[in-house]
Parts: sequence; structure tokens; C-alpha cells
Amino acid sequence: MKKWLLALMFAFTGFAHAAIVEGKDYTVLPKPQQVATPGKVEVIEFFSYHCVHCFHLEPVLAPWAKKLPADVSFRREQIVWGAQMEPLARLFATINATKTLEKLHAPALKAMVEQKINLGDEAAVAKWLATQPGVNVAAFMQTYKSFGINAQVGRASKMTRDYAIQGTPTIVVAGKYATMAAEPARLLQVVDELIIKARGK
Repeated sequence: MKKWLLALMFAFTGFAHAAIVEGKDYTVLPKPQQVATPGKVEVIEFFSYHCVHCFHLEPVLAPWAKKLPADVSFRREQIVWGAQMEPLARLFATINATKTLEKLHAPALKAMVEQKINLGDEAAVAKWLATQPGVNVAAFMQTYKSFGINAQVGRASKMTRDYAIQGTPTIVVAGKYATMAAEPARLLQVVDELIIKARGK
């Protein structure tokens, strides 16, 4: 009985940490991108606030990101596939600029996916912010309409094109390796393996 349990444990461990396969678990970007922090393995989650899969990933991704080693940098980027998505990039850029990511990112995902609040609408954003504790709505909206945020929206659009993002969430490692669709736990296993792979280059 003990030998059977031991064999089962080894089998399960092997499955849980199955080797990643190009074309199945990840792809290589046609044009590798320069990383923002040289000397570190850069990890970027390309997401969208209206994406249900991003919403389900966030409860797993957030604690994972907090435990990353010092040689790994992590950040998120709101994708822009067209003009209709620019307001979401504006919202995310403002959240970053006002340093309210920890406070507002997960609630914004929930607002759009579960509560069906259209955070692509400026008036809806202001109304939603008023329900969030500890947020200066006037200051947030002033930043939201600023020239600097306009530039960030343009940057988000360019990054979406440059990284050839076709779906969300897509996690890109080292400006080169892009994950393919998977359930959250497996997706992060793939990312962990890609980080190791990137270190070896």
C-alpha cells in the first residue's frame, strides 16, 4: 500500500510539473522586445478589465507576483485592440499614476466582469470610484484627463501591436516567450518554467 501511494505521489508530481512545450504551452514572439529592466527577467501580464479569464486569474496571480525572486520584475499592461478599448487603458494608466493599483485593480476587474459596470465610460468610472474607500475621486479624475495619461494610452496601443497580443491573459517572459491559454494554476507553472528558461539564456 505504501509503495502504491509513493508511486502515485511521484506520478502526480510529474504531471503537476510537466515540461513545457513550445506551440502548446507557449510561443516565441516573432519580434523579441527589449526589456524595461536590464539584468532582470521581465514578466508582463497583458490583460483587459473586461476579460473574464483575467478576472479568474487575478486571485492566483496577485499572491504569486508578491513572492517572485529579486531577479524577476513583474508588471501588468492593459491591451488596446482598437479605439473602443482606449478608455480601459486610460483607467489602468491612471490607477498606476495615482499609485492605487493594490486598492483598485482587483475591484475594477470585479466591477466589469461580475457587476457589469462599464468602466470604459468616464461617468461610470467616476461613479464607481465614489464607492471605493479611501479614493480621492476628484484627484483621480483630474489625472485621468491629463496629457500624460494620453501618452500612456498611446503606449499601451503600441505595446499591444509590438508584442502581437491576440488574447488575454497573455503573459510574456523576457520580452520573448508568450504563454498560451491555460487554467490559472497551469499558466503560472508555465511562467515559472519560462523564467527558468530565460535565466539560462
